Amino acid sequence: MCLSPHWCSLCKAKEESVNHIFLHCSYSIQLWWKLLQEVKASWVIPKECFELLSTNFKALGKRKKSKVLWGCLVAAIFWNIWLERNKRIFEDYTGVGAEELWGRVKYWAAFWASVTKEFNNVSLSQILWDLLAAVK
Repeated sequence: MCLSPHWCSLCKAKEESVNHIFLHCSYSIQLWWKLLQEVKASWVIPKECFELLSTNFKALGKRKKSKVLWGCLVAAIFWNIWLERNKRIFEDYTGVGAEELWGRVKYWAAFWASVTKEFNNVSLSQILWDLLAAVK
């Protein structure tokens, strides 16, 4: 169990901070790389969470559908990192690999997007199968 307030429970190598946990941790950054790989985009991970959340990133396109899915993906990454971190700290949980966590991120993002009006004609499985095709 990792109880030090200064030790990242995900990578166990750096001091814990908001920006480290969500953007720069060697564990978390794998999720951002998976996302960029999935949407066939190149991007420099910003220094701070505020910068990431205030960037109008158009990797999926300029349409409303693209913005909705991108927002769901970013929110799902943050949410799943936070859940993983808390389980490791408070439940003495050994954790899952980034590949498995990416599957959870993708599922939740697709689920959240699928219940929006922008995706009313797109099934959850279609979004999960191909993020890029789902926004066209």
